[in-house]
Amino acid sequence: MNNNFVSLIGYQLEKIHTGVIRWMLDSKNTNVSVETKYKILRRMFNMTKNPINFQIHEISAISCFPEYSFGRKRKIDLVVKIDLFQKPAKYIVIEMKVDSLPYSAQLEGTKNDFFESTHCQPEDATFILMLFGSSQVCEVPELHQFHLFRLFEIIEVFNGLPIEDVIYKQWIDSLFEEENRRIDILADLDVAPDIWNMEYWKDKGYRTPFPLFYYLYDHLKMKSKRSKEWEIYSGQNNPVMNWTNGALHKDILGHPVKFYWEFNYDEFVLKVRLNEDNKLPQDQLNWLREEIAKICFEEVQSGKRTKKTYGKFNSIYKWKFDFHKQPFEAIMKKVDRILDKIPPVLSSI
Repeated sequence: MNNNFVSLIGYQLEKIHTGVIRWMLDSKNTNVSVETKYKILRRMFNMTKNPINFQIHEISAISCFPEYSFGRKRKIDLVVKIDLFQKPAKYIVIEMKVDSLPYSAQLEGTKNDFFESTHCQPEDATFILMLFGSSQVCEVPELHQFHLFRLFEIIEVFNGLPIEDVIYKQWIDSLFEEENRRIDILADLDVAPDIWNMEYWKDKGYRTPFPLFYYLYDHLKMKSKRSKEWEIYSGQNNPVMNWTNGALHKDILGHPVKFYWEFNYDEFVLKVRLNEDNKLPQDQLNWLREEIAKICFEEVQSGKRTKKTYGKFNSIYKWKFDFHKQPFEAIMKKVDRILDKIPPVLSSI
């Protein structure tokens, strides 16, 4: 078992990372020197491409507010207030995520509410979104002036500091361990007893099942000739890697529908979204399934029909892969062939 306190409590908890950063920066912690605190701040500002505009001797105090509340509206993970002797205070507003992402509206609301509650000038506030885990490989929302720090940038900011405390050392170690999991996941997959053996993955520090598949998808998409056309995110019931250029809007028997393509776990699926205001009836959806199944099999001689479910989002046809036994190059070569052949035919129906 890993004896690192971050692993024992839970790397996936944003409060862990909030707490350590607060511990390093707040003036109340005199175990971390003012010089080191300033070095962290300078690195943060440099990472945003906006060099720090105050000197160490100008700092009166640094106060950190975890779960900073904007009345009853919302909370932000950490606000760092830097009081200066003869200048307005500077603020660093930090949202932290590990295996999920905020909505764009959340970031915009946080920014607007912060300015409304503090009345500080825009030049005195810096907004940062830190992604500590599998969220770093997922689709990023519109940032609304937040600066994006993926794990590599976070490590660049905090690594190599003259802090001897075990809190700092174990936290930094946990960041490197997470980055190594992202990089080395295919090597870990090669020696896994089975991709669905969740105890194996948990013993190696992976969070399962969604974050595990986000990291797998990040490697998988790079084997596609369409590598820049895939987005990774969470579906309602499964991890998703969506082909972004695959949306096809059609009128089927007088009803608008949208075809799209995505991976769910280790299955590649052609789906259709129905319009709730003018919904394709179930019997006509079943007819459409049969027609598309014929097209898919005629074009690529593989795959199979899906269950005849009926809802807003419906699977139409799918291809099952084995991420454990099949090379990712072979999987994406087949997927690229499917996407070369079937979408042009779908466009003509």
